[in-house]
Amino acid sequence: MKTTVRPLLPADMQSFADLCASRDNLDRSAADRRAEVVEWLAFHNPVDDGNPTYFIGAQEERVMAHLGRMPTLFVVDGRREMASYFHDLYVHPELRKEQAAGFFLSMKLYRQCEKASQSFCAMIWTNQINISLQKARKYTQMWTDMRVLSLGVSHKLERNLPAPAVGPANVLTRGMVRGAFWLNGLRLAEKAKVERITRFDQRFDQLADRLTPDIGVSPLKTSAYLNWKYVDRPHLDAAILQLLDGNGRLAGFAVVVHPDRTLTASIAELVVVDRDRNKLHGLLGHAIHYLGKKGADRVEATATDPLYSKALEERLFRRDTRIPLFLAGGYRSPSEKYLHSPRHWHLSLGDSEGPF
Repeated sequence: MKTTVRPLLPADMQSFADLCASRDNLDRSAADRRAEVVEWLAFHNPVDDGNPTYFIGAQEERVMAHLGRMPTLFVVDGRREMASYFHDLYVHPELRKEQAAGFFLSMKLYRQCEKASQSFCAMIWTNQINISLQKARKYTQMWTDMRVLSLGVSHKLERNLPAPAVGPANVLTRGMVRGAFWLNGLRLAEKAKVERITRFDQRFDQLADRLTPDIGVSPLKTSAYLNWKYVDRPHLDAAILQLLDGNGRLAGFAVVVHPDRTLTASIAELVVVDRDRNKLHGLLGHAIHYLGKKGADRVEATATDPLYSKALEERLFRRDTRIPLFLAGGYRSPSEKYLHSPRHWHLSLGDSEGPF
């Protein structure tokens, strides 16, 4: 049967959920939740460039493949530019059995997303199959590191110690980690005024303007964008930490994600004004402290901006896996050369869809 590439429509969402259920790692309940997230990302993005956001490969009314496009207003070297993130490529196993069919359908989906984008297109959080496809499309390759901070070893202790001994042993290991912070002269900066809030307000629009001159390449992080990504998005439990300066003015923020019943947490957003190292360490320290109190054993983060990468290193985040940052259509941007250096990107774990 012929597979037609076209935009995703709201009426396709039940079939989209059926396609999600064909993934090896999703049961039916998880597939339905995934479809709810995609519906939110595809049809409720506050940034609208007038073109479709998700493209599908359909056999009549049956969704057999999909690739997402996330219109994003970027800051690029001090100016604003409408561009896109590509994310979430998947092809049904029936089509993947015919390797040529799956490959050419994937290429068509990428082409449609490229045509729908006004300027450059960035891709992160992908798997090896998608990396191979993106290489085949001759996209520009840039790479960075996932960094990991170990706060405890609860999972190992549970496997190797009697149950009554796990609690005291974990307290001891956490104390040793805190001691390592102290030895590095990197205490958890209690002097920084950091508060948890539940929603982004108009102060974050003003903060986005203040960040524009020196944030490099980054989505413009307005209140509408941030609430869409972290507050109103279905099935994402994120905490917002705001940093205030001595006058009570907003000076930065972090977003941390710690799924229930897991030991791994993520720092999805981390940004401060004026590239202030002390503010950055204060905010980062409080984010780590917050996740430690929530029971996280492992904290993941990433940064391509040298200031932020150095701060993670000083906070004892070790390099873990390599993360691809691929770029398509850079020639369509007035800042093509600027885009091609990962050091110019203010990459965060929450960018694009995020690896959540």
